[in-house]
Amino acid sequence: MNASSTTAPTADHPHDPADPQTSALLRTLLLCDLVDSTGLVERMGDRAAAELIRKHDRLARTIADRHGGREIDKTDGFLMMFERPVQAVAFALDYQRGLKQLNAAEGTSLAARVGIHVGDVVVWDNSDEDVARGAKPTEVEGLVKPITSRLMNLALPNQILLSNIAYVLAHRAQGELGIALEKVRWRTHGRYRFRGIPDPVPVFEVGEDGLAPLKAPPWSSKAHREVPFWRRPATMVIEGLVVLALLAIPLYSLLKPEPAIAFANRDWVVVGSLNNLTGETVFDEALESALKIGLEQSKYVNVLPDLKVRDTVKRMERDPDATKVDRVVGSEVAIRDGAKALILPTVAEVGGRVRITAEVIDPHTQTTVYSESADGVGAESVLPSLDAINGRLRVRLGEALATVSNETLPLEKVATKNLDALRAYSLGTRNHQRGQTREATELYRQALLIDPQFSAVQMRIGAIEAGALRNTEARAAYSAALAHRDRLARREAMYAEGMLATLDGADDTLTKWAALNELYPDYFTAAGAYTYVAWRDANRFDADILKVAEDSASSRNPMPLPAKMVLGILLLGNERFDDANRTFKDAEAAGFTYTYYHAASEAAQRRFGEATATLARAPDLSADVNPAASSVRALMEAAFLADAGNLRAARERIGRARSELPRGHALAGLYDAVLAGFETPAVERSMRIAALRDPLRVAVAERRAANAFEAISLDARVGYLAWLTARAGDADAAERALAESNAHGVPPRFSAAYKMRALASAEVMRARGRAAVAVDELAKSLDGSELYLAHLTLLDLHADLRQWDEAIEQARWLVAHRGRAYAEAGAGNLLLLANVTHANLALLRGAEVADGSGDVQAARAMLEAFRAAWPNAAAEAPLVERVEKIQSALP
Repeated sequence: MNASSTTAPTADHPHDPADPQTSALLRTLLLCDLVDSTGLVERMGDRAAAELIRKHDRLARTIADRHGGREIDKTDGFLMMFERPVQAVAFALDYQRGLKQLNAAEGTSLAARVGIHVGDVVVWDNSDEDVARGAKPTEVEGLVKPITSRLMNLALPNQILLSNIAYVLAHRAQGELGIALEKVRWRTHGRYRFRGIPDPVPVFEVGEDGLAPLKAPPWSSKAHREVPFWRRPATMVIEGLVVLALLAIPLYSLLKPEPAIAFANRDWVVVGSLNNLTGETVFDEALESALKIGLEQSKYVNVLPDLKVRDTVKRMERDPDATKVDRVVGSEVAIRDGAKALILPTVAEVGGRVRITAEVIDPHTQTTVYSESADGVGAESVLPSLDAINGRLRVRLGEALATVSNETLPLEKVATKNLDALRAYSLGTRNHQRGQTREATELYRQALLIDPQFSAVQMRIGAIEAGALRNTEARAAYSAALAHRDRLARREAMYAEGMLATLDGADDTLTKWAALNELYPDYFTAAGAYTYVAWRDANRFDADILKVAEDSASSRNPMPLPAKMVLGILLLGNERFDDANRTFKDAEAAGFTYTYYHAASEAAQRRFGEATATLARAPDLSADVNPAASSVRALMEAAFLADAGNLRAARERIGRARSELPRGHALAGLYDAVLAGFETPAVERSMRIAALRDPLRVAVAERRAANAFEAISLDARVGYLAWLTARAGDADAAERALAESNAHGVPPRFSAAYKMRALASAEVMRARGRAAVAVDELAKSLDGSELYLAHLTLLDLHADLRQWDEAIEQARWLVAHRGRAYAEAGAGNLLLLANVTHANLALLRGAEVADGSGDVQAARAMLEAFRAAWPNAAAEAPLVERVEKIQSALP
C-alpha cells in the first residue's frame, strides 16, 4: 500500500475506544469452536484432553499465521480477525483439513464449526495493568461480532458458514485459494433469522467434498430459515388461520381502513417541495433537505435524487427552476420514474407551536394515504420533529422498527442543528446540481463558517474537487468529513472512506466499494465509483461487476451517462459488441459526446471506417484543456491504424501527439513509453535496449517523487517498460528498475500496475531460463482480471517449454478477445497500442508455434488469417522475414 499523509487506525495500531477520533475498521471476523469439548474431556480424561487441545491450538495458530489472521480471543476455539474474507476462508479450509489430519494421527474425532462475517469493528489494546489482571491484550467490538457468533452456532460439525458480504468478497477472490480451489465447493442455504438480529442474514457455505456437510443447517430455537409459510411445520395452524380469515372477509369489507401503498424493500419515494406556511425563509430548502437526509439513512426506502426529479420535470416540458413539486407534479414524476409514493412536507405555526406534517400520497390517485405530524416550540424544535416524522414514516412504509432505531442518527448530528447552516448547504447543493460549482463552493464555505464540523458540507466539497481532478483538495475535504465521523450517516462515511482509499491507492479500495454497494445497492453515486474503479484500476470485466454496472445505468440514476459509458466498456471487454454499441448509442442520443469507446467497439470488429467517423464526433480537446481526453483520442487513432496494419502511420501519430506537448507536460512520459514499446512491434526480442533505457530511467525517477495517486500510473509505466526491457534481453536492467520502484511502495494487489509488474517479473524469469516457474506464478493470477498481455507472456513461456498446445491456446485467446484489447484502461491506456498490435501478431505467433509443433493445417490457417488482417505487413521487414520463414516450411 502506498504511504498516506495521515495515520489511520489499523489492526496493528488500534485506537482506544474512548478516543473521540476512533473510527470503525472494515474487517473480517472468524469464530471457530470445537464441538462437544466437554464430552471430549469426559471420554479422554483431563491430562490427555489437555494435550490434545494444545496440539489443536498449535495447529490453529500456525494456520492463522500462514493466512494473516490475528488471534483476538480463545476459549474452546478461537476468535480471529483478518484483513480480507478470502484469507478467513483459506484459514477455515486449511483448519478443517488440519483437524482431519490431527484426528488420523491421534485416533480422535475432533470436529469444529466456523462462522465468518465482514463489517465495521472497533479495535483497541488493553493497558498492561488490565492485562495483568486477566484482560485480553486486544478487544474487538461491533455488530459483526454477534452475527459471526450466530453463524458459528448455526453451523453443523465440520461446517464453514459465511454471511452474504463475506461470501461475495471471498468468492470473487477464490483464485487466491491456489491448488485447493479444485476441491472447494460453495453453497447457498437461504436467509436465516437469528434471535436478536433485526434483519434476516443470507447464509452461505464453503467447504470441500468429503470434509464439509455441504447441506443447509437445521432450525433451532435461536435461528430459523425463511421459507414459504406452506412449508413450515406449523402448516395446520396456518390453515386454521386461513379459515378464520375467510370468515372475516365480509366484516373487513365493512370496516376496511384507509388505502395503503404496497411498499417493498428498496422501493422509491419522491419528496415534494416544502409548503412553508410560516413566512420564515430560514425554513425554505433547509427542511426539505433535512427530510431527504433523514430518509436517505434508510437501506429500506430509496429517495429519488433531486437531479432525477429535475430531469423528469424538464421532460414534462416544465421549467424545473420555476416548478414546485406539488401533489399533481410530484405524482406525475413518481409515475414516470416508477416511485411508489410521494411525500409532501408542510411547516406551519399552530397555536404558537411549529408543526411539521408529512403526507404520503398515492401517485396514481393523488390521495393522501396517511400523514405524520410533530410539533414543538420555536425553530430549535424543527429538526427533532423531523426526526420523529422520519422514523414513523419509515416504519409505516414497512421498515423494521429496530432497524430505524439502531441505524439512524439524529438530524442535528448527521446534518447540523443550525438552520442557517442547513439552508446554506441546501442552496449550495441546488447550485451544484445546476453546474454552478463556484457559487456552490461559496455557499458551502458559508455553511462551514456557521458550523465548522458540518461533515456533509465537506462531502459536497470533496465531490466538486474530485470532479475537477483536484485530488489533493478532494482528499483534504473527505478527510475533514471523516474527522467528525459522528456527524455523517453510515452511507456517507463509507463513501468518504471509499474515496480516500481510491485517492490513496489503498489495498482495500475495492473491498470498501463492494461493501458499500452491498449495503446500499441503489446508491448510484457509489455504484458508479465502484464500477469505474473496478474497470479502470482493477481490470475487472466479470459478471458481478457487469451486474453492478447494469444496475447503475438505471433510468432512476440522475447521472446515467457516465454509468452507461462504463457499462458499454465492460460489454466491449466481454466481446458483446451489439450490446456495447447499443449502450453507447443510447448514451450519445442523450447527449454523451465522448465517443472513444464506441469507436473502439467498431474497430474491434474491424469496421475501421465507421470507427474513424465515430471517433471524429468526439470533442477535440488539447492536452492543456483535458489531458485524459486528449491522450485517449491520440492513442485510439494510433490503435486503429496499427490494428489495420499501418504500423508506421500509428507510430507517426503518437510521435506527433508527443511533439505537440509543451515542455515538461505530464503526458510526455506516457507517450515516450508507448513509443518505446512500439519501436519494433514485430520482434520484441530484437528491440534496441538503448531505446528503452531512457524512458525506463525517467519513469523510475518520476515514481520516486510521486504522490500516492500519481504512483499507481507510474508503477504501471515502470512495470511495462521493465517488461519490454526483459523481453528485449536485458533482464538485469528490468529487475533493477522493479526493485528500485518497489523500494518506494508496492501498488495495490488488485491494480493493473501490480499485475503489470508481475508480468515483468515473469519475463525476467523467462530470460533467465526459468520459464516453468514463471508459468506456475502467472497461472495463479488468471482470474479474469489479468492483463491482456499476460496471455502473450504465457504464449511465449509455453513455446519456450515446447508446450505447443498450451501456446496455441494462448494465441487463440489473444485473437478471440479483441474487445478486451481495446477495453483495458490501466495507467491511462498505456497498454492500448501493445494490446491491439498483439491481437494481430498473435496470428503470426500462433502460426510459428503451430509450425514448430508440426500442425501444418493450423499453421497455414493462422498465417492466412494474419495476411488477411494485415495486408500491408510487407512494409515491416521483420514481419516479412517471419512470414517467409513459415511459408517456406509449409508443404
